[in-house]
Amino acid sequence: MSVQEPIQRYRPGVLHRVDPAGNNAPLVFDIPRSGHDYPNDFRSPAGFNEVKSSISMYVDELFNRAPKTGATWIYACFPNAYIDANRHESDIDPALIDGTLEQAFEPTEKSTFGVGLIHRVCDSTSVPLQNLPLSTADLRRRLDEFYWPYHNELTSILTEMRERDGIAYHVSCHSMASIARNVSKDAGAPRSDFDIGDRNGTTCDRDFVDTVQTFLAGLGYDVTVNKHFAGAECIRKHGDPANGIHSLQIETRRGLYMDEEKYERRPEFETVRKHLGGLAAHLAAYASVQAELTA
Repeated sequence: MSVQEPIQRYRPGVLHRVDPAGNNAPLVFDIPRSGHDYPNDFRSPAGFNEVKSSISMYVDELFNRAPKTGATWIYACFPNAYIDANRHESDIDPALIDGTLEQAFEPTEKSTFGVGLIHRVCDSTSVPLQNLPLSTADLRRRLDEFYWPYHNELTSILTEMRERDGIAYHVSCHSMASIARNVSKDAGAPRSDFDIGDRNGTTCDRDFVDTVQTFLAGLGYDVTVNKHFAGAECIRKHGDPANGIHSLQIETRRGLYMDEEKYERRPEFETVRKHLGGLAAHLAAYASVQAELTA
């Protein structure tokens, strides 16, 4: 008997979604900041290696075994250097925009550091990423054609899971520099291997966090919770534990799997990928059990 292949769904340049063919668990892995399909209108005075430093490279590959375990996988194809899906739609430095929008700009400390919805600087060197202000029409197009289609698809996935199973689990997948960069409030500090964020207990039940932490720590990794990153917009926007949607963020230290200066995969890449595939299988089983208990 042949094994059914996962179901691929594309919106070119915007998102790539993969659903399991059967035994669907109420679990989705979202990869919002690893895209490398640069839109034709992307322009930057920075060198390409500097631009790439803003992107969570290879995270889509690290978690791409998820559909084989019964989980759904969704990936933003566009780079966060173009528009950052892990920022609130109003987290904009007004100096980057020529004009005003219907909505008010509400810049957070992310915009202060230059990495709000539209990045002002590159992560690695703080070299300017933009040399001209964006028009309000350009900003609106980036929101309407890239940012919102991605978030709307993720909303649809989680809503369908909750309606079907009474509960839904969401893991937002990211990577972090081994040593915090100037765009972070802990600049210069060394990072743990994995940091789990739940916005300080507000986006999921603690048991979900403990399940992830225990599994990764059991493989010998140094795993922290809400230490480096408590979680940003992807889990803030979608996590709703009171209504059965549990969201957490996983940050993977880049030095575990890639050369951070050459942007190349390290020999350990496949080991980390295998371990995260094991995590996906573990969480798919966990989510399925929780759905049975909820029924």
